[in-house]
Amino acid sequence: MTITCPRWFLTNRSGTYRVNIDEDTFIVTVTAAGTVARRWLNETMNINQVSVNNRTAVVGLGVQWSPSGAQAADTVQLCVGQRCLIFQISRAEFVPSELRHFLWNRGFTFVGFWNRHDRAMLSQSRHALQLRSDPLDLVRLVRNEVAGAPLERIVEEYLGFTGVRLTRNVTMSDWNRPLLTFAQIFQVAAEARCAYLIGNLLQAWQFRYIH
Repeated sequence: MTITCPRWFLTNRSGTYRVNIDEDTFIVTVTAAGTVARRWLNETMNINQVSVNNRTAVVGLGVQWSPSGAQAADTVQLCVGQRCLIFQISRAEFVPSELRHFLWNRGFTFVGFWNRHDRAMLSQSRHALQLRSDPLDLVRLVRNEVAGAPLERIVEEYLGFTGVRLTRNVTMSDWNRPLLTFAQIFQVAAEARCAYLIGNLLQAWQFRYIH
């Protein structure tokens, strides 16, 4: 598993990272700039317009917050296809309207792991982001033998990837910092990417109203 940063823009503290998990490669954009987030969202909508119209588009969703503060989202992670966005909500001067529309779009099924508080944390964030409905918890859809297992086991069972885990020191770290660490970026990007992949395998759009 590797992560590299081929592009970094000091002017708006935005980075583009190439992440590899067992030969699965995807691109991660990390930013607090609303303009960068807008461009990512517009490109993602254009690429996935057919599946959005068919209401079969899956989005791997994750939310991070800093334990030292209120239970409000500091970052939101979105993964569609081989493109992921980590948007630093608490550092952003503004949130583009495209993000609000994206989170409210009926064409997307948002999926993740152990995510029952994600919607509330987004609502309580600095910019009060609203998700149309609770994201689907994939743990409720996986086979019984791995339903109570950690993320590493679920991912290995469904995707064959090894070593994808949630570590406490990263999870409980400062997500409001100006520059996220490689460890932070890798963990949340990998989680969102795996949620997207498993959500597609399970055809999660069929279960969107199960909570």
